[in-house]
Amino acid sequence: MKKMNEPFIYSISDNLDDVCFLEGELNGKYPYSHSILIKDVLIDTGISTRFLRKLKREIKIKKIILSHWHEDHISGNRIFPEVPFLCHPLDKAIIEDISKMKKYYDLIGTSFEEEFEDLMKSFRLKNISVSKDLKDGEILNLGNGYDLEVIHTPGHTAGHCCFYELNYKFAFLADIDLSSFPFYGGVDSNLIELENSIEKIKRFDINIAISAHKGIIKGKKKILQGIEKFENTIKFRDKTILNNLKEKTPINSEDLVGKNLIYKNYSEFKDYELIAERIMIEKHFQKFMEHKIVEKKERGYILI
Repeated sequence: MKKMNEPFIYSISDNLDDVCFLEGELNGKYPYSHSILIKDVLIDTGISTRFLRKLKREIKIKKIILSHWHEDHISGNRIFPEVPFLCHPLDKAIIEDISKMKKYYDLIGTSFEEEFEDLMKSFRLKNISVSKDLKDGEILNLGNGYDLEVIHTPGHTAGHCCFYELNYKFAFLADIDLSSFPFYGGVDSNLIELENSIEKIKRFDINIAISAHKGIIKGKKKILQGIEKFENTIKFRDKTILNNLKEKTPINSEDLVGKNLIYKNYSEFKDYELIAERIMIEKHFQKFMEHKIVEKKERGYILI
């Protein structure tokens, strides 16, 4: 059922008049993302500045919660200069100083650095001050019986958070997005932490899940199937990378970049995707080291 007067605003359930799914432009594909509105509290600002201005005309937003620092989730922050922002402290520094993004994507000195700067200018990103730090397990009382639990789910970024409503059992999963492309290509990403975060989400009794890029998923069975598919993509990458390793010849991430082990196809942003691919392969190596599947030798890694 559509809510308000705009076609991108939907109710997530006929029983929840105060909760709206906000569909991002391009159906939430990058450079946009989906958001959720609970009463007058908005989670993430990546639906597009055009949509946000329309939303602002419909309702007075009193608080904005940011799931993490990535540009496709914070691009509309500047539309709300008068509104307090909340996020996890581990992502706060980048949200307050967007110039740090280049460092956290490991782009400084690369062929993509200048293009990334131009891309960020097109987003018209602005620094904002974070009014309150979010803590894992904290309950945010939003009024009208809505109690939102903060779930710190690091791995995608260090401060990435999901949010679970305790009484009505819906969750905003942000970029544990149940898509076909788990992303952990930032300097602050951690594959082991991401997998632990996925297991953490499984323990919640979720009836409706809102993904930042896939939309609304209803029903516990479908949600768990989506989570398992998301996990299986990571496991498939594990297997593919391990198949390229040897017992005697050290292999490093540079040896494997460009072989489509992470990206099935490269796009017009190939220069960036190769950088992200290298980082993600390195995250797998870190995981393999932790689980004693490989060991470091000379310039790379060998199978144990």
